[in-house]
Amino acid sequence: MVNLIKAAAFAAVITVAGCQTAPPETPLEELLDQGARAELAAQRCESFTSLRGDRKLQDAADSIYAKARSMGADQADIEAARLRARQQAGIRDTLIGNEATCDELSILPPGY
Repeated sequence: MVNLIKAAAFAAVITVAGCQTAPPETPLEELLDQGARAELAAQRCESFTSLRGDRKLQDAADSIYAKARSMGADQADIEAARLRARQQAGIRDTLIGNEATCDELSILPPGY
């Protein structure tokens, strides 16, 4: 029974890992991904970061999105980055747990 549970868990991890999104290809995509990760952390990690930390993360996300828009990003680009961030966080939740995922998401990009 234990081996069956281990096999099922391993299959689930392999399946989830197969859904992983491609890494950013351009500096603009990397910037958008940073903003999306900060925004996601502000939305779902308040129990780990505090309300003040959430505000700082959201402010960083807003600032990053403004910079990305000035570089030519549009709303569709931002939505794609948000989707990538949610997918990657879901995979990380499965592999390392919610608290560790929030720890990773809550790291502000350089300069914020």
